[in-house]
Amino acid sequence: MNPTGTPARILVLVMTFAACGLPSPAPAAGPARASAPLCLPAPAAPAERFEAPTMAVMNSATARRRLEKGFFAQVFRGFGTRKADRIGRDELLGFHFLLDTDCQSHGLRALIQKHEQAGLPPAAALASARREHLGVLRQTFARIESLGNLYENFRGKGEILEKTGLVDPESHFIFTSPHLSVARFYGPIVLVIEENIHRGLDLNGIARDAKYYTIARFLRNLADLQFRAILADYVADRDEYVLPSYLTPGDVTGLIVHDPSPVVIGNRIAVPPPAVRRVYRKHIQRGALTIDVFDGRDRLIARLCPSPSAADPDPGVERSPDRLPPDIQAAWNAYVARRRHPGRPAAP
Repeated sequence: MNPTGTPARILVLVMTFAACGLPSPAPAAGPARASAPLCLPAPAAPAERFEAPTMAVMNSATARRRLEKGFFAQVFRGFGTRKADRIGRDELLGFHFLLDTDCQSHGLRALIQKHEQAGLPPAAALASARREHLGVLRQTFARIESLGNLYENFRGKGEILEKTGLVDPESHFIFTSPHLSVARFYGPIVLVIEENIHRGLDLNGIARDAKYYTIARFLRNLADLQFRAILADYVADRDEYVLPSYLTPGDVTGLIVHDPSPVVIGNRIAVPPPAVRRVYRKHIQRGALTIDVFDGRDRLIARLCPSPSAADPDPGVERSPDRLPPDIQAAWNAYVARRRHPGRPAAP
């Protein structure tokens, strides 16, 4: 305890934000669990750089053990609509999350829009929103018990929050899962995430230590025909790992794009399970950022690399007859041009 009577563990909530908003030398996309917004922000370099906030110290003992064992070394986030004519647009958004654009929580985006409507230019609005969002996180999750608002499922949860005037706590986070099958549940575009430093919360580990998953709860939901709560507890929300505020391209290592399905139940369950259309894998090749794009049969479509010396794939790599989507190629060309000529206006 400290003199204020607040547990030191909470005060240290280490939501590192470059000393509460001061510039940092190094940087680290829907309703929280649904699709990210489809209006793409300009990828110009911001005026200030920040470290992404972390809430890792609020993990319980079980959650910390799972993190230490590497259970969340690689996680996935699904987003986007399942309409055939929209998947290409969502794929482009996912490509930007892989390359040059932060995937922002709804809570952070709402604050950015507020500051832009107040007249701030985009870079200043982003900086102000990040600082303000850090304060919102600290206030909303001042106690360990407040994390229950993230993992509890019950009928009327949204309506209760709306009546109280509170912002849905889930809106402040990027929801992910170590299970690809769970991520696909939320959309046909799946981000592959490998954090450099863990800064999120293992919600299921925390819930287990809080004795949330009990036989009594399961039987009560079954008796009350609360099948949606049962589905959420044991399927849709299985092994949730949530990241506060936003996700940077530095932690995104891949992108999986699925085909549309002829039948989608509740905008969630695709029948039959969708086939993989394209896979993007980001890595470093001879010191240069490289993105290899494969088709659904793991044949190379294209290698995207700004360095000519590293751009040619190995001769033995099987090539695909497919071509890279034109809007993806255009986005890559614009990215390379910005890297080679910083400050030069983008070509129309």
